[in-house]
Amino acid sequence: MNMKKASRIFLFSIMFITLIIVFKGYGDISQLINKTDIRYLGLAVLMMVIDWLFDGFILNSITKTVHGSMEYTKSLKIAIIGQYYSAITPFSTGGQPVQVYLMSKDDISVAKGSTILFNKFIIYQMAVTFYSLIMFVFKIGFILNDAKPAVPFIVIGFILNLGILIGIILLFYKPQWIKPIIIYCYKGLYKIKIIKDLDGYIEKLDSTMEEYEQSISKIKENKLNSLKIFIFTLIQLTCYFSITYFVYLSLGLKGSSFLDIIAVQSLVYMAASYIPTPGTAGASEGGYYLLFKPLFTKNFIGYALLLWRGISYYFKLIITGIVVLIDNIIRNKKAVA
Repeated sequence: MNMKKASRIFLFSIMFITLIIVFKGYGDISQLINKTDIRYLGLAVLMMVIDWLFDGFILNSITKTVHGSMEYTKSLKIAIIGQYYSAITPFSTGGQPVQVYLMSKDDISVAKGSTILFNKFIIYQMAVTFYSLIMFVFKIGFILNDAKPAVPFIVIGFILNLGILIGIILLFYKPQWIKPIIIYCYKGLYKIKIIKDLDGYIEKLDSTMEEYEQSISKIKENKLNSLKIFIFTLIQLTCYFSITYFVYLSLGLKGSSFLDIIAVQSLVYMAASYIPTPGTAGASEGGYYLLFKPLFTKNFIGYALLLWRGISYYFKLIITGIVVLIDNIIRNKKAVA
């Protein structure tokens, strides 16, 4: 069985299990559906669309800095297609190679495409780590009092995100420190036979480090633009995290503030981010259930989980998948012509 087929089976299994939990927990699901305010769900969907628009804008802004002028619609298409492949691959690793390929079709060299995406990745990682760590501190009381079962997952996510942030800082100021650490890890993995071609890994590390250093130099050269992208990334994350807030309002709940909801949602994101499943499936649902149960209460949590995941992942998967399909059809027609 190939990885793509296994990923699809896993995703459908998680979706099926989620549906069973929801329908088993509520005798008459139609009553909940009838009580749901569709207007707020519309706003939740709008937040997902705005997330895509910001993603395209951020990619376009970095492309202009590294390469030159590029139509926003092209950047938006590349961003959306990247989100699709990221959503169906473990650790979201599938998006960037596809985006580099699409950029090469628009006369952006592989080297420049890689630099653009490394820039975007570094700024995004800085923004999401900063965001989640601030919210972790802000909601520490809630975590310790109302979400104890999720504490191990949050702590691991916190440590990994903090490690990534430290790694990025070192890349900025002490890049020469990073390479020996990674090589030491490679040698350890080679000794226990997890990796076989040690020289190949080290050679790949050299090229990767070179790309990172090029990206970092671009960020340093364009500090104002990088700050602007960092701020827009924070706004993009807020839009994505606010999907749950509008789901919350759609169920007629009013006890928690907007800041409470997006803070907890950022913790779900942080806790699930290190799980190597496509779209962090399983981990996202579990983290959402554990952390949001006190806010949504037992009466609504399963249904809220279904609505949130339906919009933030399955709706995204459908729409981005359609964009991928249309793009493939158009490219095939051009190739034939």
